Amino acid sequence: MTDSPAVLLGYALTGVRLPLGEGLGAPGTIVDALAACGWGAAAVRDHAHHCLDADEPWPHPLPPGALTTGAAQWYAALSAVRAHLDLAVQPQPPSRRTTLTPDERRLLEDRPPHHGPVG
Repeated sequence: MTDSPAVLLGYALTGVRLPLGEGLGAPGTIVDALAACGWGAAAVRDHAHHCLDADEPWPHPLPPGALTTGAAQWYAALSAVRAHLDLAVQPQPPSRRTTLTPDERRLLEDRPPHHGPVG
């Protein structure tokens, strides 16, 4: 038996399969369903930050082949729920590197023969 899109959405947010119903409702409805399963907005946010602080993927990746239909709608619903939870954009830490490696410098200097002089 395959999981419903709503169950997969809950899994992506929590890492747990929750009985969230069949369809992808409004973001507030999904957040309310998560809360009814013990995953209130604060718990989902804390879980997301814990995963990211531990360098673990979040939202949790779905098992291969789990999402069989409606991928665009599912990803749109995931984005809408993340925005509703104020988790739409995760901060990216600045790069700690200050210099390019020799291979990176070589790639930046490489120009196709037809490109001509640059600069």
